[in-house]
Amino acid sequence: MYYLIFAITLLIFLGTILLVHYKFPKLQKLIVERIMAFVLMAIFVVRFMSYKDVQFMDANFELYGSFGGPMNGFLNTIGNLCMWLEVTAMLMVLLRPWSYFKTAKFYTKYVALPILLVSAISLHPMIMMMQGDNHTSVLSIMLPIEIGGLLALAIFYLAKDFKVKISKHSYPEVIAFSVLINIFTMPCFMPNFFFGMGPIGRTVIDFNVIHRIFLYGSCIVIPLGIYFCLRSAHQDKIHYSLVFISLGTLISYLVGHKYDVILRPWDWPLHLCNLAMILIPICYIFRTKRLFYFTYFINVFGAVLAMLMPNYTESMLVFNPNIWYFWINHCCAYMMPLLGVALYEFERPKLKQFGFSSIWFFVYFVIVLTLNTIFTGLEGVATPVGTISGTDYFFINSTFIAEKLGKWAENIFNNLVITFTINGRTMTMHIVYQLIYYVVYALIGFGIWFVYQLMFDIADSHKALHYRLKGIRIDKLALKSALNGRSLDKPMDENVGISLELKNFSKKYGLNNYYSAKNVNLSVKGGEVFGFLGPNGAGKSTCIKSIVGIQPITEGSISVCGYDVRTQGVGAKSQIGFVPDHYALYENLTGREYLNYIADIYEVSKEDRNERLSRYIERFELKDSIDNKIKTYSHGMKQKVTIIAALVHDPKVWILDEPLTGLDPTSIYQVKECMREHASKGNIVFFSSHLIDIVEKLCDRIAIIKHGEIQAQLSLKDIENSGRSLEEFYLETIGDNTTKVEGK
Repeated sequence: MYYLIFAITLLIFLGTILLVHYKFPKLQKLIVERIMAFVLMAIFVVRFMSYKDVQFMDANFELYGSFGGPMNGFLNTIGNLCMWLEVTAMLMVLLRPWSYFKTAKFYTKYVALPILLVSAISLHPMIMMMQGDNHTSVLSIMLPIEIGGLLALAIFYLAKDFKVKISKHSYPEVIAFSVLINIFTMPCFMPNFFFGMGPIGRTVIDFNVIHRIFLYGSCIVIPLGIYFCLRSAHQDKIHYSLVFISLGTLISYLVGHKYDVILRPWDWPLHLCNLAMILIPICYIFRTKRLFYFTYFINVFGAVLAMLMPNYTESMLVFNPNIWYFWINHCCAYMMPLLGVALYEFERPKLKQFGFSSIWFFVYFVIVLTLNTIFTGLEGVATPVGTISGTDYFFINSTFIAEKLGKWAENIFNNLVITFTINGRTMTMHIVYQLIYYVVYALIGFGIWFVYQLMFDIADSHKALHYRLKGIRIDKLALKSALNGRSLDKPMDENVGISLELKNFSKKYGLNNYYSAKNVNLSVKGGEVFGFLGPNGAGKSTCIKSIVGIQPITEGSISVCGYDVRTQGVGAKSQIGFVPDHYALYENLTGREYLNYIADIYEVSKEDRNERLSRYIERFELKDSIDNKIKTYSHGMKQKVTIIAALVHDPKVWILDEPLTGLDPTSIYQVKECMREHASKGNIVFFSSHLIDIVEKLCDRIAIIKHGEIQAQLSLKDIENSGRSLEEFYLETIGDNTTKVEGK
């Protein structure tokens, strides 16, 4: 009968899909992908809530329990595996209409479809394993309908996504994810079915090795594993994964509940972590922010405490379903809110969000306090839906927590109570203990916020580093391709010689909306002394710092002697000598020690460094002080040491940012002579300065920048031929009504 129902359902769904496809193509998305998905979801809920798994209720269930005999053990195994994997396939198919990234389509085609085909063949063992016998029931009717409808939808998506392919390098990730997601749909009785054949770990409640494995695995390894798998993923994939995990764990949690629990409020899942299992999927599916922050601030800490102090008995085996039920529940309540914030599904919480969560927590606390008081007072009363049992929601109606704190807490619980009578039944409220409980828990929830924030700051820093390293790897691959087999030490362009090129260079700092430098194009050749002029804040230092590699490039490119600054930073820096506007020296070193240190960095030979240092020390009149500590130097002497350090490796491109500030006339003359000599050897001297007269006498060409854009770029001869001085031309160029001037 199961197979007949399945076949009829499959034909009805396929026929409906074909009818809609050919007759009402515009309604295909609505009817097939949305309405059918909701119908199948409702069928699953009715079927799932109509029974309790026999394995969950029987911790000593044996491998051949349902069919008997060694040959039928295979059918038992198939039935159990299909019960497990069918939930995975169901979620893949039903989430497909809201998931548009390639791997979600891949899962539906190549994971869900084969599982559903095997499940269709294995209907009989599945039903036998679920209800324990072969009788006709809601379960035995609804399951074939469910699998038939899901298989029809999976076939539809196979046809729709037939041409969708993923790259080969994505296969390991897809396969790993396909395996891992089944962890979160695993029924809590499954470990017992396969491994629960002996007295393993009867003291799992103690803080022993086995308890630590459960605790550390669920608190650290699992959430970190999910985080590292998803941190670089697109947000759509992150959302899909978190919805999938939360729904899968919810289904595993609800395996011990039937629909009739709705009629028995004393059995409702109102323990804080139990409630989290229901709230978390709602938060992710509907993006309910305020409800999410309630679980974030209140549930996480409670779940950790519960895992540290589990409330199952010491006599349970490690693979007892109740233990796995407990850990699935609390692991999800702990990790899912943290992952939601860590993976940017929800924004980092602020004080306002904590305020809303406190309101939710107060409402929750009042409700469970009222239910605890009522149902404990009515304990043992028979009703049409069962006998009322006492409740202890959130452990505020018993000494479970008080016993862990000591005798003083038990005394508060037992002595300071309020009792009253309703219809002859005595109701008891431990009002002082419960009030203290509420206040302390709320304060701890607020305090733990700062711990979360520290964790997320660390995670953000790690993510930024990850993206930086990933960018470096991508740049290296691009560099290898661009060099076309040449050594990575070679310049990108070997034909440009000594040169400095900025092409469409732009720089934006942080989240600023404006550019500090915008579309800057400069070209400087060997043998030139090039002046870079502009008012304060015009963008001179921004350009120079990007050239020398102090800060990253936002857009465009910069090359130094053919080396690309972005991808060949070390090669580019080896060609540069840099004198910054604000130098920083190791002042506990002597001048000579510092200069030798810089020479070591640039791997300058002993002969070359001795010759150059002797020459520059003599020129800058530092012979008497070079072996004194730098902290004893005047400002001008420190500036001279900085200049010598920039020249010790004889750079092809010498860059100076306001180099003459603070120097005496003699030193200025010496620096100018060094600049002329360096350029005369075919090198580049590129410097910025506010001293117009020095620029006019020293430079071959200049560029003027204002508001981050080049306003003029031409030779000093062109300015001289125009009959104006450089000072007049500069003032005209940076005025309010100027146009950009291009020159040679």
